[in-house]
Amino acid sequence: MTQKFSLKYGYGTVLLYLSLFLAMLCLNFTMDNFEPFSFALYCAMLVCGLNIFSSSGLFLLAGGISLTKGFIPFAVFAAQGAVMLIVFFAYAQMKKAMKAELCFYAAAAATVFILLYGKFVYEDYIRALIAGSALCLLTFAMCGALRCLLYRAGRCRLTAEEIVFLAVAFTATGIGFCRLAGGYACEGIAILLTLLSIGILRNPSVIGCAIVFALPEAVVKSVAAGAPELTSVALLAICCAISLALLRSGKLPAALSFFSVFLLIKYADGAFYSGDLYAELFVPLAPCLLFACMPDKLFLRWSETIHKYSDRQLTRLTVEAERARTAERLFTISEAFREIENTFRTLGDGCDEEGARNAVKEGILNEVCAQCENRERCKNEEVDNALTKLVNVCCGKGKATLMDLPFTLTSVCINPSGLLFCLNKLLSEYRRCAAELENAATARLLLADQARAVGETVRALAVEKSIPLNENTPFERRLGEKLGRAGVICREILVCGEDVSFTATGKYDVKKLTSLVSEIMQKQYVLCTKTALAAEKFCYAFRPRPAFDAAFGISSAKKEGESASGDTHSVIRIDERTFLTALSDGMGSGEYARKISETAISLVESFYRAGLPSELVLETVNRLLSFNKEESFACVDIAAVDLDSGTADIVKIGSPLGFVLTTDKIEILESGSLPLGILDGVRPTAVQKQLDDGDTLLFISDGITSAFGSSADLAEFLSTLSPLNPQSLTDSLLQGALERTDGKAEDDMTAVATRLFRTGKSA
Repeated sequence: MTQKFSLKYGYGTVLLYLSLFLAMLCLNFTMDNFEPFSFALYCAMLVCGLNIFSSSGLFLLAGGISLTKGFIPFAVFAAQGAVMLIVFFAYAQMKKAMKAELCFYAAAAATVFILLYGKFVYEDYIRALIAGSALCLLTFAMCGALRCLLYRAGRCRLTAEEIVFLAVAFTATGIGFCRLAGGYACEGIAILLTLLSIGILRNPSVIGCAIVFALPEAVVKSVAAGAPELTSVALLAICCAISLALLRSGKLPAALSFFSVFLLIKYADGAFYSGDLYAELFVPLAPCLLFACMPDKLFLRWSETIHKYSDRQLTRLTVEAERARTAERLFTISEAFREIENTFRTLGDGCDEEGARNAVKEGILNEVCAQCENRERCKNEEVDNALTKLVNVCCGKGKATLMDLPFTLTSVCINPSGLLFCLNKLLSEYRRCAAELENAATARLLLADQARAVGETVRALAVEKSIPLNENTPFERRLGEKLGRAGVICREILVCGEDVSFTATGKYDVKKLTSLVSEIMQKQYVLCTKTALAAEKFCYAFRPRPAFDAAFGISSAKKEGESASGDTHSVIRIDERTFLTALSDGMGSGEYARKISETAISLVESFYRAGLPSELVLETVNRLLSFNKEESFACVDIAAVDLDSGTADIVKIGSPLGFVLTTDKIEILESGSLPLGILDGVRPTAVQKQLDDGDTLLFISDGITSAFGSSADLAEFLSTLSPLNPQSLTDSLLQGALERTDGKAEDDMTAVATRLFRTGKSA
């Protein structure tokens, strides 16, 4: 039970002991005969680890005033002080903590009080026994209250028992202060403490504080009147409630309302006629003026301290811990992908070019020269070098002819046709192995690039998850207050970055909740999810509304006589704030062209959705399409649009014209790169455009471009169309193209239009 409370010598130490000494003085005036109620605080000081000798000296000094009542009261102080000093000094020497045995020592000290006061002061042992029992009970309450003040207050959320201990300790000390300093001083202190509580707590719990602050005066008046007198309690509670209601308007209106209501009730109760008029006016005026003049920053700092340690932190800490664990796992995974990349890049391709050519040479020697009757004549260095030269040249060409035979070989070889036949057969196998090795090397580099991209993406996600969540408790508190005033029963609120989540019991209008969240966060919000937790209990999740939204229009026609179009389009959401629109034109028409087009779009969608860098996406798609050695190429238009800023990242690969249509101009987008799949490396045409409200992005396939004949004619036709409705725009464009080809599509025709508009406006 005993705790060691260490203090450095200084103003703080002096102030603490001085405050405790004044509290002891007040406690000694709790009753009429200087009953040693300061003994309760004295025991609390010893239990909480304050200096034994300093505490004992203050206790005897505070009890010295009892000498005015005779020797007996002071003898009780001295005896109780000696008992507790000896006990706690012995425990300190034994380095033993005081535990439940404190009950026995407190009872022994109370026995001294009962015997001496019962015989010499009260001349009534029953009265002394009641007072002694009250002293023991106050001792335990005071121990709990002082421990709370020294170790827990301002550091954590107080329990209900600790709040009761504090209330009992304040009431007992306040009764003594009221009897010592008078009713006006007690009333003024109660008003000041109530106003300070209003400015710091700013919630209905201050009414309970006001009741506790008014109790000492109420008890003293009740004892004096011989009947319960709770007028002061009701008066302070009413003034507190009204002042709290007006606190949102500022401290001055809150202080004025408190002062006015206090005087009005006093006047109605007739207090001005029975007391000192100036004192009745000054008692509420002084604390109200002091409260109104105190700086807001001071109240804000105190309030933040109180709420910091009283708010429920487990939910936030749990989220932080889970984010940290996730980030750690993601970092580990990214390192694994880095190792995979290194393995693929350092892995040998197993291809020995010189060995492969030597194998071709050995094959010729075994299959042709070994069966030749003149083989002994050809065994010389010149013939061997000539054969090596022939193999090297033909391996580079891929085939062998009579023109490739060196003179040295033609002059001695009696079977040149057999030699060429065998060489071409071996070269066919050589080419097949070389192609497989080349594909394997390409695939290995592709996998290495993919491993690097995935590792970097995972690492970026790990960095994002490792950043601690911002402290948004002021927003959470204000949102809770606003929801409460709006009648929303809400217990848990969590603000993570810009995301807002809370639980609420009951059925509420979603628009009303969204409006409240938007007002507090000073940004337009939308409801993301509404999750049912129990009967009529839901978790609402809100996120900021993007600045823009988009409307789309798509029109297409397949080539005359074909069963399928080779054009493929896609519009997807990468995330809640970004969307991707794409148009792919497979070379040719029909099912095979459509398959190539769909493959390119599918790959682009998947990689962008995974968050891979755009340059790696295009390179990977190009390599994958290049594995097919047939003429399977695709022209691709891609635009990734940020709905927060309106920025569009546009990529064009081998595609025809694209357009950005604004209210006053038409901007042409052109591509200078080859289609995907033609070369191992691709250099797309990439540009970033800032789109605004009403701007339209238009992608078209080469069928429409060919129908109009020139970019000038196409741009002129677009200038006659209204871009307000993107679907009407693409329909009109397709119709115009078909009219120029006599209603027959000579190639696949597709138009994809995307129009941005600010949220809150209709498309």
